[in-house]
Order: sequence, then structure tokens, then C-alpha cells
Amino acid sequence: SSKGPGRPPRSTSLLPAARRGAGMALRRCWRLWWLALLGCCVRCRAKFQSGSLRVGGTRRDNHWKYVSKFGYGPGTGSFSVRVKLTSPKTMAYDVNLTLTVYLDEVWPEVEALEDVCQRPQHARQTRSITLPASGAWGDWIDGELRQTVRPHIWYFALSDCEHELNSIMHRLRFEFRARQEGGSEFSIEMAGMLLANVVFLMAIALLIWRFSIQTVAFHRSTGSVHPVIWGLSSAILIQLLAQSLHTAHLCRYSFDGSGVKALEVLSEILFMMSQVTQTSLLILIALGYTLLQSKIGELDLMIPMCFMVGIIHIMLVGFGKIKDDASYKFHENEGVVGWILMSVRLLLYAWFLWAVQSSAAEGGTRLRQFLSQFRVAGSIYFLSYPFIFLATKCFAPYWQHTVMSVGLMVMQTGSNLWLGSLFLTRGEYFRVSTLSSSELPGGTKFGIVKEE
Repeated sequence: SSKGPGRPPRSTSLLPAARRGAGMALRRCWRLWWLALLGCCVRCRAKFQSGSLRVGGTRRDNHWKYVSKFGYGPGTGSFSVRVKLTSPKTMAYDVNLTLTVYLDEVWPEVEALEDVCQRPQHARQTRSITLPASGAWGDWIDGELRQTVRPHIWYFALSDCEHELNSIMHRLRFEFRARQEGGSEFSIEMAGMLLANVVFLMAIALLIWRFSIQTVAFHRSTGSVHPVIWGLSSAILIQLLAQSLHTAHLCRYSFDGSGVKALEVLSEILFMMSQVTQTSLLILIALGYTLLQSKIGELDLMIPMCFMVGIIHIMLVGFGKIKDDASYKFHENEGVVGWILMSVRLLLYAWFLWAVQSSAAEGGTRLRQFLSQFRVAGSIYFLSYPFIFLATKCFAPYWQHTVMSVGLMVMQTGSNLWLGSLFLTRGEYFRVSTLSSSELPGGTKFGIVKEE
């Protein structure tokens, strides 16, 4: 059959080539995963947390310091702590500090006490821990905690209410290890997260394979791949990389109890960038890109706006990591960071609604019908994070991380499936948008003049 002028000849080898390319990408992904999985084959030690504390001085508040927390499941879990002096380098004699352990049921009451030296009275366990005068590490102080009814989160603190350090501020370094009865180094709120991340990694890999096949089929039928499809491809690939890095971090964590911090931070940044890319695509379409105009035109102002939104998200990830093991933090978006993120998403949602309304006012009946459906689907996406964030607070602290993490992964994967279906099938969006318009110069679509 004859081919229309200006349309490139269709190559019958595109589809097999795409399948081979997708297969190679999947094999690379699995190779990375199995290499990371090798670290899980060795028996783990325990959760490992280290940090610095400023203890002593003239201020009474500095004589009691939070160290770390760990969620234990039913059974008997273990913990170990040791400290060493970093500033000043040495002391005249060894000092005995007090390690106190608190149950989650009394922790809010403990934190509410203004006199920090009254807090040890509420401790379930109290142990003496030696701070060597030489600046060397002290001996490990071991202990066990048992619960039989339900999981509990236990909080650990170091105090010098006996003023062993006198009135001079001392900087200490601590190391903390904890492990469940069965040997798992994951705190109870992290239980099952490695398996969940593996499942979602597999799901994203399959999504990319399906998406690549659909993209080639779309190219064969239209003669080109639209920029919105490339944009969605970028979002999905970024999510795949983020999921791979986070899974590798968790796998390493299951070996040494600390994981690879760089992988964890980078995966969270990439995950945010994937969401920002999706958000930008939705707002661009709502503003009329592909619906009222075939080129981005004046909408290029969106590019610096999206860049600024991305920078804000990266800064929030970095700020959240500073407070990574805070006593109040049970998931990555806990505290001020989570509230700021929710505010940003709601502002973007308001922009999206305004853009849809503006585009609907300029289009015809058919376009308004599509935008009505698009507004509903987009609203589900924009409101999903605020809903997940607020719903998470209704759960017990040891469930919050699972609810938040799984909810966000489902949200991101579900939105990729929806956008893929929207862009790559001959549905209502294909019919009202410029994705199906003629490639000839001056071609039109439903009476809308294309910008050339």
C-alpha cells in the first residue's frame, strides 16, 4: 500500500528490536539486583546506629540526651551500646553515665517533662555505662527487652544527672546495635519492606517492558513518538532507578544493619524527581499542551517552575535526612517535611484545577468532556499524597512506615499505568489531542490551528 507524503516508511524490524532492547534492560536490572542480593546471603549482625552527643555543661537540659529507638516484635530482642569521648581528648578519670530505656507507652509523658533529670524515673531499664578517660571506646553494654502481647518501640537515652562530667561540656560518640529475637536487624516498622520493594521493582520492570512495546506500536501507527511519551518514559525510568537503589540499600541493610546511606538518599531524590516529572506532565496537559496547541510555545515558562519545584523537593529530602533517627520520626515524610510536602502538593493541585478550567473555557464540547474526566483522574493523583500522609497518622507508630511507603509506591506505579494508557491507546485523549494530528505542515486537528 502507498504511504502518505512526509511519513517515514514503517520498518518491520522496529518491534523485534524494541523487544530485544527491553529484554536487555530487564536482564541488566536483574543482574544488578542479584549482585545486591549477594550481600543478603551472609548472616546479619544487627541494626547499627552511630552519632554524636553533647553531654554535660551548665545547662540542665544537656544532662539527658536521646540516643536512638528500635521497634521489637513479640519475643525477646537484644541491644548493645558503647560510648567514647571525642572532646576533650582525655579526662582525669573514667566517668559512669546512665543508659535509660523507655517503652513507647510512656515516651510522650517522658518527653513532656521539663526537668530532664526526672525522666529516668520512668525508665523500664537503667544501666551504668563507662566513658573511658583515655578517649578509647568503652565496653559494650548489652541488654534484652521482652514483649509478649504486641510489638513495642523502645527508646534509648543517655544521662549524666549525677553530674559526673562536672560543668564542662563534653562531646561523645556512641554506637548502638539492636536485633529482633529471630535475628532480624529490621526495626518492627521496617518488617517486610525488603520483600515489598522487590515486588515493586519487579512490577516496574514489567511495566517498562510493556511500555516499550506499546511505544513502538504507537510509533508504527503514527510515525513518531510525542514528547509527552518521552516525558513519561523518563519518569518511569527514574522510578526504576530509584526503586533499584532503595532495594539495594535495604538488601545491604539486612547484612550490616546500616545499609548504604548514599543509595538511600539518592533513591529518595530520584523518587521525588519521578513524581515531579509526572506532576509537570499533568499540569502541562491541563494548560492546553497537546489539547490547544501542538508545541509548548508560551508554556515554556513551566520549565523553570518545574525546576524550582524539583529543587524544593530535593531540599526537603536533605532536611529530612538530617533528622533521620529522630524520636518522632517513623517514616521518611514525618514531621515538618511531610507537612511542607503536603502543602506543595495542594498548591500544585490548585494550579492544576485552574489550568483545567482555563483550557475547558477555550475548547469545544468534546474537549470539555475529556477535561472533566481528566480533572477527576488528576485529582486522585494530586490528593493521593495528602490522603496517604494523613491516613498514616491513624495507624500505630510501628505500622506507619509500611503504610506510607507502600502507599507511595502504589500511587506512583498506578499513575504510571494510567498515564501510559492515556498516551499510548487510541482513547479519548488520543482523539482530542494533537497526538493523532497530521504530520504535514499546516495540518489541523478538530479546528485547532497547530503552532509552527
